[in-house]
Amino acid sequence: MSDLVRTLRLFLNLRDQGSFSVVARQQRLSHTTVARALDELEERFGVRLFHRSTRRLRLTHDGERLAEHAARILEDVAAAEADLAGVVAAQGLVRLGVTTALGLHYASKLVRLREAHPGLTIELMVADWREMAGNEALDLWLRVGDEPGAKRLGDVPRMLVAARAYLAPRGAPEAAGDLAAHDCLTYGYAARPGGWPIDGATVRPRAWLRANSSEAVHRAALSGLGIALLPHLQVAEDLAAGRLVPVLPQAVIPAIPITLMTAAPADRLPIRVKVVADFLADYFPDARERA
Repeated sequence: MSDLVRTLRLFLNLRDQGSFSVVARQQRLSHTTVARALDELEERFGVRLFHRSTRRLRLTHDGERLAEHAARILEDVAAAEADLAGVVAAQGLVRLGVTTALGLHYASKLVRLREAHPGLTIELMVADWREMAGNEALDLWLRVGDEPGAKRLGDVPRMLVAARAYLAPRGAPEAAGDLAAHDCLTYGYAARPGGWPIDGATVRPRAWLRANSSEAVHRAALSGLGIALLPHLQVAEDLAAGRLVPVLPQAVIPAIPITLMTAAPADRLPIRVKVVADFLADYFPDARERA
């Protein structure tokens, strides 16, 4: 491997650790060797890369610019090595934005990603229905709805559910219009609550509780507070255990389309991000989990 690649790796390690001594100890090098490598790098590019003090190294503006280039260079080198070796080498941090239901679903599958790629670190940002595209820190995020040119992962079916303790004294609704007489539990971010699409019409539920988290609504439904419209994958275990029961089980309720969004074009994704994108597609809830 070229001296420049080694030096760039050392430079990024110095950025992360902020100390010659720590890097020297980790790499089993002398303090002088590490310092000389940095001097040579600064001489090569003709810029000062760190503000140096007795306590910690801190990147200069030029150092920050080089760090961005160095990260891309090393990712490309890793991609070339992986491609030619026939092995995907994924390591580093991937920031992922997910809805609550899918976040909980994928969290239970992450052990498989960990086993295949132990060098990866995953950071989950969990939020229901919030537009995440403005968050520049994210590498990937799941969007509710279709997006031209983006990859559609699949659909998430929804259903109306309630606890027996809620339905017992009131009786179950027999038609969508009966929901107006019931306490309903809704979630979302819009200033005006959205309706529930049922049997081709939009029902405006009487929202006794409105929250910005589907899990909060889920737990409220479990406690017997009312009827909720939730993703099937979020309530499947409760239905099987009898903690919740279907409401209007024959009603036609459109599924939620889920689209995978990426901060970079698909053909320019770093290996670490592509591996996670493939994981999201491979472990998207299948028919057995959604039926």
